[in-house]
Amino acid sequence: MNDNRKDSIVNFQFSPNMYRIQYIILVILLSATLASGQPGKCDQTPPQATILTPSENKGLFKMTIDSKGDDSNIYRPDQTYILILTTSNATRPFRWFMITVEDPNIDEGAFEFDLRSEDVGSLKTTNRQSRYSERCYNSVENTDNSDKYRVEIHWVSPKQYEGKEKVRLRAMIAENGESWYVGENLTIELKKDDQRALDSPPFDPVDPCNLCSEARYEVIFKGRWSRMSHPLHYPSRPDDNSYSHMVGASHAYKYLLWKPGDKASLGLKRLAEDANVTEIEREIIKAMSKENGTRTLIRGKRRRHPHMFEPAHSLFRVDRIHHLFSLVVAMKPSPDWFLGVYNFELCTKEGWLEEYEIPLYPWDAGTMDGVSYESPRSVTQPVDNVERVAVGSFDAESPFYQLNLNDLKAFAKLQVRRLDVYPLVGIDCEGTNEEGPQEEGEKQNAENIAEPLLLESRQYLDQKQCALGKWNEWSPCVPDSGNCGPGTQLRTRNKQRHYNSEHLSQASAGSCQQDQDGALIQSQYCFVDCT
Repeated sequence: MNDNRKDSIVNFQFSPNMYRIQYIILVILLSATLASGQPGKCDQTPPQATILTPSENKGLFKMTIDSKGDDSNIYRPDQTYILILTTSNATRPFRWFMITVEDPNIDEGAFEFDLRSEDVGSLKTTNRQSRYSERCYNSVENTDNSDKYRVEIHWVSPKQYEGKEKVRLRAMIAENGESWYVGENLTIELKKDDQRALDSPPFDPVDPCNLCSEARYEVIFKGRWSRMSHPLHYPSRPDDNSYSHMVGASHAYKYLLWKPGDKASLGLKRLAEDANVTEIEREIIKAMSKENGTRTLIRGKRRRHPHMFEPAHSLFRVDRIHHLFSLVVAMKPSPDWFLGVYNFELCTKEGWLEEYEIPLYPWDAGTMDGVSYESPRSVTQPVDNVERVAVGSFDAESPFYQLNLNDLKAFAKLQVRRLDVYPLVGIDCEGTNEEGPQEEGEKQNAENIAEPLLLESRQYLDQKQCALGKWNEWSPCVPDSGNCGPGTQLRTRNKQRHYNSEHLSQASAGSCQQDQDGALIQSQYCFVDCT
């Protein structure tokens, strides 16, 4: 390389023009960062400040939180709270303000801390006095310079399953460019309430379950959706109201029928959008496995207006592998809303759970847009995760407009109760907790269930199940909705009550093992011609 070329390269690398270009690029990057929400802790210094050090507040200005009677130091997930900025002196209004919600672990030097990845809830503007801040992420600020004596901002707390354990709400209030305030009386730190959500099962899932028995349960879905209990934007044509079939499964620890924060399966999508249970039942049956997956298909009757308060029943069985259950029921009309439970644990340290009842509130499958029961059908693009329906919504068309979950009446009640316990034979159960003998009345009640619908995988057939009569004829096809279209038909068979499994001969035992299905009721899909 000759000297002339070396000189030209050196001149290019350190020329003033190059520094200008680098400076321009830096400004552009900084501007983009500020426009998209500044990472790191928000600097709440007002842009109009002529003095950059905050004044001493002395209790003149405060931020309080309306917690509806709850402990002011905790927050409940998925709830709406009102943040209130006030002055205690009628002659000392404030002109500018800013509220930021953030992770309290962030410190002054954490510029690289990206708030956009943290679920600390969201602030909502409620009037023309406030707007979303362009300076900081998760912040709102004033829109004008008028005198203010009271400002309200809504905060929707983080989601139950991924929210921060602690959240900090931090405010700035300014009287003018010389007097502005932060810190004491303007900062609130909240801890997530460790109580279970109202519609949560009583126990966390366990793995493994150490009970040395199997159990049989009844689950009962009791509708509670009505104009009296849920008057806001109640459907205009209540004769079209309905719940879908109740559908679910008893299953193993690692199986998921549905879960908040996950994408809805095709089966859940079709159930939530159209009350069609065909695909989700196929998913459950396909997952049946002795060592994992599902064991029993749960299915209860569909309830339509005016019979929506009539309960839907189903029976299912659980064991040491399949000791949880999950189920769903679609609400119609709605965009894609459903009721249900997931990962309901029945295996406890004291034995199989005896009985429990929980309220049910709507979930959003994340596949269709819409804020009300009768919103026009519109596909969500891209598809969202399964989430709680927007309780606390700020859309006036929503039936959950500015409501908390604690204020909302249940849309249904779900009761699960134990019917029988069957000790395992030939298995070492030393050291396990187990129930004593079942009372006679409890066993008799198990024989009088109005709607038994079990679909057991063939691996679970025992000798008692072999004592079954022949299948009866299929019932007429009953459409899932209206008078025609896809539907369901059933057939039944009875137990041979004289049968004694303890005296089963080897020959008959061999023939029992060839039985393809140990169910008392079978269902299949059918179609009623609409012409």
